Order: sequence, then structure tokens, then C-alpha cells
Amino acid sequence: MRVTQGMIFDSTNASIASTLAAVQKATEQVSSQKQLNRPSDNPADVRSAVQLHDTLSELNQFLRNIDTASSKVDAQDTALGSAGDLLQRANELAIEGANGTLDASNRQAIGQEVSQLIEAMAQDAGAKVNDEYVFSGFRVDRPPYTVTAPGTVSAYQGDHGVSVARVGPASTLQINVAGDSVFQPAIDALTQLRNDLQAGNPVAPATITGIQSAMDNMLATRAQIGARANRLDQAKTTQQALITSNTALLSSLEDVDMSSAITELTKRQTTYQATLAVTAKVIQTSLIDYLR
Repeated sequence: MRVTQGMIFDSTNASIASTLAAVQKATEQVSSQKQLNRPSDNPADVRSAVQLHDTLSELNQFLRNIDTASSKVDAQDTALGSAGDLLQRANELAIEGANGTLDASNRQAIGQEVSQLIEAMAQDAGAKVNDEYVFSGFRVDRPPYTVTAPGTVSAYQGDHGVSVARVGPASTLQINVAGDSVFQPAIDALTQLRNDLQAGNPVAPATITGIQSAMDNMLATRAQIGARANRLDQAKTTQQALITSNTALLSSLEDVDMSSAITELTKRQTTYQATLAVTAKVIQTSLIDYLR
């Protein structure tokens, strides 16, 4: 077969284009530090990488859910700890007020402190995270209790909506407590104690029992909150481990080995320069032959 000048030029141009494309691909990998820059690079790996990106997006959402839930659970635990201290102080005052040697004025003075405890209890019940009341059920825009007069608080103003956090693909966790289930017994017990004291009478045994019962309820609820906090910690550890493993797998698909990529780029550039040099000589020779 006769090799024409046109065939030589076409072959030379195709060789230059192919070599330049290889240089461009190697340059892109070095600059992006990624070996998958378009679907055509490796369709199977690109598909796997897309799936891994979706998985990581879901795992990170679970992690955000866990962090949000943890902040609310922590706020509840802090509030219940403070409320428990108030009840402990109330129990001490109740025992003191039950002493038959105190006169009415002494008991009434103790009653004034109990009034402050009632208001402080309502304040603890009003714990918030990001402007949302954590003990008001779904009615997060209003406090569960408000002080209506010195030593007096309103009825419960929240509801019994259950807030649930999705912390895994098939795992949810209730993260809230209705305020009246834990604070109402405490407020009722404190109110009864205040009434006994303000009347100037020795504190009744039933009043002390009510305070201690409210303390037990508070401790039981706090233990429940603590169990939820532990569950959230475990879920966070699991999700972080999954994120780490999936990120590593994605990196193995997408990320380029920089030392190898730079070596490949250098090789491709050398090949391209050599192709240009050879082409220049071939074309120059062909033109001279043609002129002869």
C-alpha cells in the first residue's frame, strides 16, 4: 500500500492529539488530586463513589441528629440536677419545720424560702436549647410553667408530644420528657410545704413524704435521661466509625497517589515533547522531498 503525505499527516495529528489528551488527563489528576474527574474516567468506580457520597451524607445527617439530641438531653439532665438540689433543700426545710419547738413566725420565715424554691423549680423546668423549651413537649415556644405571683406558678402549659431523633438507619430514640410528669409532683409538694409553713403549723409527715416521693421521681427521671445520653454516645461512636470507614473507601476510589500522578505527568509531557520533535522532522523531510 502506498503511503501518501496525507496519511502521514493524519497519523501524525492523531498521535499528537492522543499524547496531548494523556498530558491533559495527567495534569487534571495532579491539579485536582482526584483520579475520578468525570464519569468516563471509570464508570464503575464513579458509580461506587456516588453511592458512597450518598451513604456519607446520610451518616453525617445521623451525626447531626445525635448532636442535636445530645444537646437537649444534656440540658434536661442539668435542669433535673438543679431541681433535685432544690428538693433536697426543701426536704431539709421540711424536717426543720416539723420541729415542734419552732414558733409560727419561724415557720413562716422558712415558708418564704420555700416560695423561692417554687419559683426556682419553675425556672429549671424552663430549660431551653436554641430558644426551644425542652420540657414543653411539642409546644417548644412556651415555657412549661410561669410564675404568676410570689411563690405561685401556673398550670403546666406544654403538651405531651414525644420528640424522636433518628440516630441510625433503623434506630430512633425518644429525647424529651413532658415537664408535668417530673416537675408537677415537685411543685405540688413544695406548694404543700409552703402552705403548712405559712399557716404556722408544724410540717405534716404527709408533706415530708410528698417531698421525698418527688425526689424519687426526679431521680428516676434523671436516670432515664442518663440512659438516653449513654445511648446517644454509643450511637455517635458507631456513626463516626462508619463515617471513617466509608471515607477511607471513598478516598481509595477518588484520591490520586500524588507521587505516581506526578511521575505519570512527567512521563506524558516527555512523550508529548518527543512526539512534537519527531513530527517536526518528519514534516520537514516530507516537504523537502516534495520540493525535489
